[in-house]
Amino acid sequence: MSSAEATDSPQVKVVRSFLEGIDKRDVDRVAKLLHKDYHQIAYPRSMGRAVENKDEWLQQIKGVMDLWTEDCEASYSTIHSIIEVPGKVVVHFTGKAETSVGMEIDREMLAIAHIVTDEDGSLKIKDLENFIDSKAYLDFSKAAAAAKANLQSCAA
Repeated sequence: MSSAEATDSPQVKVVRSFLEGIDKRDVDRVAKLLHKDYHQIAYPRSMGRAVENKDEWLQQIKGVMDLWTEDCEASYSTIHSIIEVPGKVVVHFTGKAETSVGMEIDREMLAIAHIVTDEDGSLKIKDLENFIDSKAYLDFSKAAAAAKANLQSCAA
């Protein structure tokens, strides 16, 4: 992570832990940071991605993580800036990951994490609004679909 390390409030710790959990492909860690009524919202809406609930998003992110190489060091996020107000953390980050099918995921996002206090008193992410580099996302989605189709045709 980058020089955006200066802020270490409880809200920011939740967001950092969320990104670190994704980098380490630790779906259980990520799931524990999400509120039971979690929603993932992807922008721009023109990409056609539906709002996902907690279970839908965890299944989707696990599918992406399953494409990553076994080398956990080959996946990382860099936080460039963080803005925090009560109940929200805005984070601009980039991330890279190598896949087992020879593609590299190179993403840039601006995310707004809506933070709430759970029944047990812990902070959780209730909603995450992701502003995605749509070109990179669409390029990767096409390449991943082609690679998946090649793997299925080889197995047939």
